[in-house]
Amino acid sequence: MDQLRAELTIGRLALCLAAALILSACGGAAAPAEPYVGLHPTKEAAAQAVVDALATRDAGRLITLAVSAPEFRKNVWPSLPASNPDVGMPVDYVWSDTDLKSRGQLAETLAAHGGVPLVVESVRFAGDTTEYEGFLVHRDSWVTVRDAQGTRRELRLFGSMIETPAGWKIYSYVVD
Repeated sequence: MDQLRAELTIGRLALCLAAALILSACGGAAAPAEPYVGLHPTKEAAAQAVVDALATRDAGRLITLAVSAPEFRKNVWPSLPASNPDVGMPVDYVWSDTDLKSRGQLAETLAAHGGVPLVVESVRFAGDTTEYEGFLVHRDSWVTVRDAQGTRRELRLFGSMIETPAGWKIYSYVVD
């Protein structure tokens, strides 16, 4: 009896999975936007999370503080001009190029500023801000920090930030 129940349960799961795949392949309802993970209420809070992860040299945490591949594909890419089918730019190419450059710059930032506890005082943007559907991208980020001795300085710890109605996140670590 228990084996029969288990087989029926597995059968039901298989049918549900098959139905979901068929709906997806047939162009069923559009996939909902991937929620942004780890948003911060302010740009300063997002920058402080970066500074805290730098202080502990936590590269994994630094990566999670930036826009992820699913967030990019579901939330960012559809609003970018490059996503227009007439442009012919594949999302996977754009993401892999952006991610590779971001991680390379992050490694440099970690080497230069890792292990140093800092407090974020403010964040400003010297570059353009671009409005897209559902979010803003603020470029050329500068973070004013204070060290344990009270010395203030302005650092480029990441390149751009994304602002959504729900909060802030690092868009990219590229600081070109």
